[in-house]
Amino acid sequence: MSSAPGAKQHCFTLSGDYACSIAEMKTFAQLGLPGRLIAVEGLDGSGKSTQIYLLKRWLEVQGLKVFFSEWNSSDLVKSATSKGKKQELLTPTTFSLIHATDFADRYERHLVPLLRAGYLVLCDRYVFTAFGRDIVRGCPPPWVRDIYSFAALPDLTFFFKADLEVSLSRILDGRPQLKYFEAGMDLRLSTDPYESFRIFQGRILEQYLAMSSEFKFLIIDANQSIEAQQNVVRSLVAGKLDLASFAGEKVGA
Repeated sequence: MSSAPGAKQHCFTLSGDYACSIAEMKTFAQLGLPGRLIAVEGLDGSGKSTQIYLLKRWLEVQGLKVFFSEWNSSDLVKSATSKGKKQELLTPTTFSLIHATDFADRYERHLVPLLRAGYLVLCDRYVFTAFGRDIVRGCPPPWVRDIYSFAALPDLTFFFKADLEVSLSRILDGRPQLKYFEAGMDLRLSTDPYESFRIFQGRILEQYLAMSSEFKFLIIDANQSIEAQQNVVRSLVAGKLDLASFAGEKVGA
């Protein structure tokens, strides 16, 4: 796997597991943990959250051990993030560091322990969200990647590729207007939030596509119906993982 230009070549331990820089990142399976981590990525409005929720319910119905975690949800920092967004106090660097803190807290306190316990861990967004968003906001790629160098790679990463207009339409079907940061208004790309969304999310899409081969994304056509996408996701998960090995009691997410 290729490293980001200028990325540091170092390794260290976190939670007892051997984790390496971007040049040597391994999946949880390669690290020998009994659990498996499945991540979904995509633009805002791509439908990825719906798909991972449906996957979660499907796995739970089979009696499998499942845990769900979503981006920017750590109790440790989410209130600070919310306040910073409302008051527009966050610089691109601050934005990046807050999200990295959120991820690190969830990684150490939830993700790794449950993977050790043999759970299927489902993540609505993983480090790739930062690799895309933070870089588009102007943070240096090697710096962003190095912040997350403690994290192992997901065992499966689904990327839901939707047309920009499809994503925009789905967002506006659910609420009357775009959010300030999802439209990239902080970057002053355009005074029109809809045009800013197209520019900002379009640049993030370029980052995702550039990462897709490097990180072996499983690309799903997110323009298709919900049912068609979910059928593909379930088929891939069942074909690539021994689901029977994750049978057992559940814990609340």
